[in-house]
Amino acid sequence: MYIPIIIAVLFITYLLLDKLAQTSKFQLLGQYFTKVNTQELVVALTYDDGPNPPYTDQLIDLLNQLGVKATFFTIGQNIEAHTQTIQNLIANKHEIGNHSYSHQKLIWKTPAFIRSEINKTDELIRKLGVKQEILFRAPYGYKRFTLPYILNKMQKKNILWNLDSKDYHASNPEVIANYVINNVTPGAIILLHDGGGERGATIAATEIIVRTLQAQGYKFQTVSQMLK
Repeated sequence: MYIPIIIAVLFITYLLLDKLAQTSKFQLLGQYFTKVNTQELVVALTYDDGPNPPYTDQLIDLLNQLGVKATFFTIGQNIEAHTQTIQNLIANKHEIGNHSYSHQKLIWKTPAFIRSEINKTDELIRKLGVKQEILFRAPYGYKRFTLPYILNKMQKKNILWNLDSKDYHASNPEVIANYVINNVTPGAIILLHDGGGERGATIAATEIIVRTLQAQGYKFQTVSQMLK
């Protein structure tokens, strides 16, 4: 009599956990961060899906002009295709993170496939001379169960975000920038994209975001700097 009820409760619990595991706000195992708890006016700009010339190179020039360092979560295949651009990022002291090798959703994948996606990209980054800890960001923020288990075994931090600029939808730089400016809080990890297509709007939005927040007293750090 009670078995169907127990099965139904277990199924509903699984669905809820599965839904949570697809968001950027929850992870079953291991270290993950959506923001940093601080009262200081500091935030981190993070860029996904690159390197992607010429937009990544244009971002480097802009961030240099603004005196800002950012964290770039890079895709292994793009590192191989655009080595000069990622060398430019490293030379300008931006933080390089791991965003998997092929940018597939790492859910319903075998443990061997997931480890390969992480390790291949780490190796490419190491070969370019990066010695500090390499932070990871799950493609699309999707995690479910296997990926957190593997990241925990690897003692690897999963860096998510609490402020999605939605620059992959908007084409108006002011719309992108205003959304970030109106929703920013101390310790925010801001999600932007230098890869995945044409990113002129993101570059223009970045300048508005940085100049406006700097005028409000905010400072910009890499994710690793904020975590310290």
